[in-house]
Amino acid sequence: MLDGTGVVDDRSAEDTGSPVAELSLATAVELGHAWLQALFDRAGIRALFIKGPALHRHGLRPHRTSGDIDVLVDPAAFDELCDAVIGAGWRERGSTVLGRHMGKHSRTFLHDRWPCDIDVHRFYPGMLALPEVTFEHLWSRRTLMDFAHRDCVVPDRTGSFLILALHSMRGTDRQPRHEEELANLLRLELTPTERQDISDLARLTGSAETLAPVLSALGISAGDDASAVDPAQVRAWRERVDARSGAYFWISAFRRASIRERSQIVRAAVWPSAADLRLALPHVGTDLRSMTLARAARWGRGIRSLPRAVRAIRAHRRDR
Repeated sequence: MLDGTGVVDDRSAEDTGSPVAELSLATAVELGHAWLQALFDRAGIRALFIKGPALHRHGLRPHRTSGDIDVLVDPAAFDELCDAVIGAGWRERGSTVLGRHMGKHSRTFLHDRWPCDIDVHRFYPGMLALPEVTFEHLWSRRTLMDFAHRDCVVPDRTGSFLILALHSMRGTDRQPRHEEELANLLRLELTPTERQDISDLARLTGSAETLAPVLSALGISAGDDASAVDPAQVRAWRERVDARSGAYFWISAFRRASIRERSQIVRAAVWPSAADLRLALPHVGTDLRSMTLARAARWGRGIRSLPRAVRAIRAHRRDR
């Protein structure tokens, strides 16, 4: 529930003497934006709400209910914000073996009485400029949107365009909506001013190279990234986008790992623990039959995705 300042009151029903209404997902996302903005304001933390309902309001994708609240925070305040969220009664989602080895650009938080998650991002994948540089460029062009009668800070339409395009490019074969969202972006009618704005921000955030296929399809010339971008990061991005899912992530984790860690990765890939399986597939039952079937289904998906992963790795290895 909200208190008189527009902040969610985390006290239990027993504490307040009143019943607690079960929040719908859409309501939780709306109220969650307002609650987090109040948290930012009290702590003096700069953060932007990315993706989510703002994308529909910017006219970048059709309306749909988000399953979480995504926040891009000033990198210097990343740990401070995560601690504040935990201090308010949220708990961090655990990481699978694969997640720990692939590195984390964000931390996810859950709450027993909220149906949506909070994802706090240190940086945004595909924006290859230094995280603090990217954040400053997005922050400098921020705008306000009303959520639950509170002004919340979001990127402007151009910043949101870049974030959605990068998010859609990173989609997997198991998430066809990402392809639909990217197709919607490519059908947008952009003014010459908007095209120039997209080009400029792509260069400043180090995403001209990672977004090259999208910019080219829109007839936008971005030139070279304005910031120094590591070519290896560009190759890794393109490899990831081409491979899309499945076996690629395990191969990538294996390549990055030390000799000692590689046996753990192989074991987790072949026979994930019950804890890892529940984190990756929370809908799967906890009985032996359900978990065995889930593991078998993972093998099938992994085997089917292996040829594409190998082709992507080989193709981009030749680019070096």
